[in-house]
Amino acid sequence: MELKSTRCAICNSFNNSHVLFPQRLPTQNLDASPYAPRRKRDFFHYRIVKCKTCGLLRSDPLVDQNDLKQLYFDSECTYTDENENIPLKKTYGSYFVNVLKKYNIEKTSFLDIGCSNGFILEKALEFGFKKIIGVEPSRDAIDQASSSIKPFIVNGMFDDKMFEKDSFDMITFFQTFDHIAEPNIFLQNCFNVLKEGGFILAINHNAKSFSAKIMGEKSPIIDIGHTYLYDLSTMKQIFKQNNFVVHNVFPIKNTVSIERLIQLLPIKSSTSEKIQQLARLLKINKCLLKLPLGNLGIIAQKLKTT
Repeated sequence: MELKSTRCAICNSFNNSHVLFPQRLPTQNLDASPYAPRRKRDFFHYRIVKCKTCGLLRSDPLVDQNDLKQLYFDSECTYTDENENIPLKKTYGSYFVNVLKKYNIEKTSFLDIGCSNGFILEKALEFGFKKIIGVEPSRDAIDQASSSIKPFIVNGMFDDKMFEKDSFDMITFFQTFDHIAEPNIFLQNCFNVLKEGGFILAINHNAKSFSAKIMGEKSPIIDIGHTYLYDLSTMKQIFKQNNFVVHNVFPIKNTVSIERLIQLLPIKSSTSEKIQQLARLLKINKCLLKLPLGNLGIIAQKLKTT
């Protein structure tokens, strides 16, 4: 697959960056397997550069857009209830419900972008939304959705042709924005399909978190699937330049199982598996912890026009 140069999504520059980490890609032809979420650590990534002006991190060069879309269409969903769905529901659900209460958001229509097997759509129904829709490129992820949720998931990459303008009271995307190769176009499309006064809640990795600084290239955020990596400042900048009013940008505490925490450690897979086996033997692998794992959240709004 051909690799193409990328530009800073904030400064719009091509050659105004320095290299943080050199490219580490599979020696064989690139396929969809490294794009599976929650896969075993393989440490694959494109060359990671940092913009000299705004500090935004990005993959440069990157696989062509059409090839990238196909990789996501073909990727497998490797989530499990114990390690992913249940802890993620707790993490995202707690921030989700807090935003609904604090901002008194209308609950007529809801969109989750990058919805995987639809576990957040289930939460949206619990919280009282009348109409729910998810967008997910991975066919395998949709196949794993419950029969009650599957009809509400659109298979594809979110774009401006999917929905009419002013369709949704709220949009969420969790651990999705880092994967978007054209984030300004993505946010403009979100702005268009949000109703006036509508809200976005997004959660993704924080490039300046303590864990990212300590672990460096071995941090889980340095990953082949991440086209851009944001911190609190650059996240706020890119939303503001796409006409959103930013109410808050904040660090996240994740609910995580001990087994999943072990999987995130920068150690050999054989060592990781031995520690996981010990955790299972001790029956602590499913125990949940609430920790600052290096993520950030943003609450933004499309203000009503006067």
